Amino acid sequence: MTRLADAGLIGPLVFGVIVTMLTFLEYDFMIGLGWDPVHSSDVPWPSALGPYGYFQVANFVFFGGCLISFGLGLRRGVRASGRSSRVGPALVIVAGIAMLLLGFKADPRTSGLPQSWHGWIHALAFVVVALAILAAFFVLWPRLKRDPLWSGYGSYTLISGVLYVLLLLMSFTDLIIPGQVAFYLFLAVMLAWIEVTAIRLRSITMGTPSGRVMSTG
Repeated sequence: MTRLADAGLIGPLVFGVIVTMLTFLEYDFMIGLGWDPVHSSDVPWPSALGPYGYFQVANFVFFGGCLISFGLGLRRGVRASGRSSRVGPALVIVAGIAMLLLGFKADPRTSGLPQSWHGWIHALAFVVVALAILAAFFVLWPRLKRDPLWSGYGSYTLISGVLYVLLLLMSFTDLIIPGQVAFYLFLAVMLAWIEVTAIRLRSITMGTPSGRVMSTG
């Protein structure tokens, strides 16, 4: 159980560090493709398009595995009963599976339909990740709210879900804040929620005999 929580703790950190490093290493390459680090563009970021793209492929796959493990941990680590006891964690697992598929390289442009089979897989996988995490926020927050061990985390999850939606919508435009900046924040909200929730899951697990937390759902 502790290892499942650790996966949710390590995954966002590794993903964020590697994406940041690759952004600097491949900055000139991405600019050459037409990527704008501030405003909206049709060049995918983060992606495996550059000369170090294989690191990003591995990053997507590693993070996907961590998300799957984290979802399994959530299934066992929250005691509230009801349909959300299964649906919320299952959505996180679905997002993890789709994150694995993001390892297929995107096409250099996202405007219009994908031009390659791997571009289609990447594009559809991104949609599944975005929608699965979005749904997980709104399914999980009442479940967390009902569990006394997760006091306050229900509200945090709901707020994260609202910010997630708003920032995702703003990332497609340059309204209010620049589109690419909105996407950075969108990604940060998701990673922060996974990290914070995993830390709490690990804390609960460590405070339970034998490190086992059983769900009553």
